Amino acid sequence: MSVTSKVVNSAMFAASAKLISKLLGVISTMVLARILAPEEFGYIAIVSIALYFFDILSHAASEQYIIQKTTVSRRELHTAWTANLLLKLAIALVIVLLAPWIAIFFERPELTDAFRLSALILPIQALKSPIYILLKRQLNFAPLFWSSLAERLLAVPLVITLAFALESFWAFILTDIAAKLLAVVISYFIARKLPRFTLSGVAVQWTFSKWMMAKSVVGYMRSQIDTIVVSKAFSGGVLGNYHMARELAMMPAHFLLGPAIEPLLSAFKNDKDDKNALMNNVAFSLIVAMIISIPLCVFIWNYAETIVFILLGENWGIAATVLPILSLLFFYWTLMQIIETAFIANGNVRLIFVSDVISLLLITVALTVGVTLSFPLEGLAWLRVLIGFSVTLLLIVFFFKTNLCYVREVFLAAVTSLFCCALAYLLAGSVVEVIGLGYGGGAQIWQSLLWGTVFFLTYAILLLLTGKLSNNYHFNRLLSILGPILARNSRNNRNCQ
Repeated sequence: MSVTSKVVNSAMFAASAKLISKLLGVISTMVLARILAPEEFGYIAIVSIALYFFDILSHAASEQYIIQKTTVSRRELHTAWTANLLLKLAIALVIVLLAPWIAIFFERPELTDAFRLSALILPIQALKSPIYILLKRQLNFAPLFWSSLAERLLAVPLVITLAFALESFWAFILTDIAAKLLAVVISYFIARKLPRFTLSGVAVQWTFSKWMMAKSVVGYMRSQIDTIVVSKAFSGGVLGNYHMARELAMMPAHFLLGPAIEPLLSAFKNDKDDKNALMNNVAFSLIVAMIISIPLCVFIWNYAETIVFILLGENWGIAATVLPILSLLFFYWTLMQIIETAFIANGNVRLIFVSDVISLLLITVALTVGVTLSFPLEGLAWLRVLIGFSVTLLLIVFFFKTNLCYVREVFLAAVTSLFCCALAYLLAGSVVEVIGLGYGGGAQIWQSLLWGTVFFLTYAILLLLTGKLSNNYHFNRLLSILGPILARNSRNNRNCQ
């Protein structure tokens, strides 16, 4: 099997795992949003921000180091696991000691114990077998698929049960701990071997990891600074609405396109000695991400109110107003992940770190000025999106600076996708108007389903015709990859029958 086919198969497995996981998560969200008040979601947003910030501080970048290496030894694998575990234990202890001051920073002293208990998640995560890193390196995502599915099958009923019993954000924290413990058990069932404690060669890994860690810290702060600003400037209820709108907006990225991008680091590392091949594959990845994410953004923008009503209920009006704007976060985040992966595979982590620092400073200054000038929540969301989008475009141009024809190809693919979206949008609107499903909650849901079906089908047909007529290399490459895979899956289904 070619590397490209392995990447696509791995991406499909990874995306399927996250898609099923998110479908279960959507079910739990629909229930939880009707059990818990928006303020409770605001509290868990604050705990998550602090916890994952410390998680990044304790992240030794061992996974990226192992995956990007051409060859890797057992000693290097065990060293990465040991360093990660020791660092997470140390940071967990720091969280326990600093919990009162962290709670004071967020002006929520009642969250002190929540910070302390959630600190357990860090060392529990680090206990997972390092075999997972090897599986990702080998593009073998099938075991990870089943592990993730088992974890979610435990988490969903547990969090709903605890939410009914506790009626507070504690349901999320207790469920997270239980799910992470199950993941550890499953990892050793898959590995069937215990790792060995060693720090041999840790200095070599640190040379790579120190920039990855710095980049991850700054990158995380960049991604969450808007939520931090909202937590300081608005009430808990507004924060809860904003947090849930962000979660809904990022669903396609975190649980579909994000996992599909994950195998790219393993693939890009094979091209780092051939700059033209690397640029070609990065351009192809950007184009595929765009032709998938642009229509998803259009659908979320058009039916934001219906999406919020279906998933969260009637008490989340603020989330419905900012969801269309925040849907653009997922679009540019996907492109940013691809271009950053390409820079990492190329060994240029320092540049990504510098760009993240600049982006963080720009976003922080813009949001601070916005709060000072009493911008509404929608205005802050627009500032966040526009700055992030601008930085992403600059990184893409910089990556292809030695061969700008790839930038032109990416731009033309974006224009083509937008053109197909516009025609599909008009046709879908006309079909809904002709059929006339009426108004009201139930009619709005059926209207969105009909509109979405016509829109996505029309978009796919138009894109296929455009690619065929223009004889576009990247479109044809995508079809040549998907064709055999779809045919093979079709044969497998017939054999099962």
